Amino acid sequence: MKGYSKIAVLLTCFNRQSKTLTCLEQLYTIEPNAEVYLVDDNSTDGTSDAVSEKFPNVNILKGNGNLFWNRGMHLAWESATENDPDFFIWLNDDVVLYPNSFEELFNCSKLNDNKAIISGLIESEDKQRIIYGGTDSNKNLIKPNDQMNPITNMNGNVVLVPKYVYQLLGNLDPVYHHDLGDVDYGLRAKDKGIGVFTTRVGIASGESNNICRVRLNNVNIYKRFKRLYSPLGSNPRIIFYFRRKHYGLINATIYFLFLLFLNIIPDSINNFIFKKRYI
Repeated sequence: MKGYSKIAVLLTCFNRQSKTLTCLEQLYTIEPNAEVYLVDDNSTDGTSDAVSEKFPNVNILKGNGNLFWNRGMHLAWESATENDPDFFIWLNDDVVLYPNSFEELFNCSKLNDNKAIISGLIESEDKQRIIYGGTDSNKNLIKPNDQMNPITNMNGNVVLVPKYVYQLLGNLDPVYHHDLGDVDYGLRAKDKGIGVFTTRVGIASGESNNICRVRLNNVNIYKRFKRLYSPLGSNPRIIFYFRRKHYGLINATIYFLFLLFLNIIPDSINNFIFKKRYI
């Protein structure tokens, strides 16, 4: 964007070469001068080689295959700070950026004196509903209304973080493995009195991820707990850390015990008590 000489774009990827290349192509069309930091978390589909060939200016960082989203983004951010950018942009490679995406992000940031976090509203592919961006205090997804709306729980699909915010908050918390790092960062900002807002309009489209992280059904209890404690599950220890940090010890303890209970009971009882909530 004109007037902003240093923009660091942070991505992490794993085995979706086509989407990663498409995302980078869109990005460079919108902002040719962006400095891109891409963590390839040990892809086996040739992503790094393909990116290097097509976009030689991308800074590629190699992961060990166990970073997943949050720890991959932490590594990208750590590397990006060495060049002291004015702005950091988190970008998921599975979104389709609109031509006005960066313009909207930076205009919203400017309206907040570049001292707030701006999370882009992400639409479904048919543009009929909002699927990401952030939720309000009632956990309802925030919809566009031509105004910036405050976010309680932030999604990290496309997010603008000014240097001012980074200097106060620092990097993502590496305790989180795959998810929750984005929500945690938004809550940390709010605790410091930093605004967290949506864009006024949708700036990209994508696919909704409706995976149930807290319980895997139709498997035995061993496989259920193995998934629960995996990076793509809802590790009770990490959840306890998150909830104690933001909601207190009692809340964290109750939810920790609930996760264990939810995964001990058989499918039939889960379906009877909770219907389709944890399927």
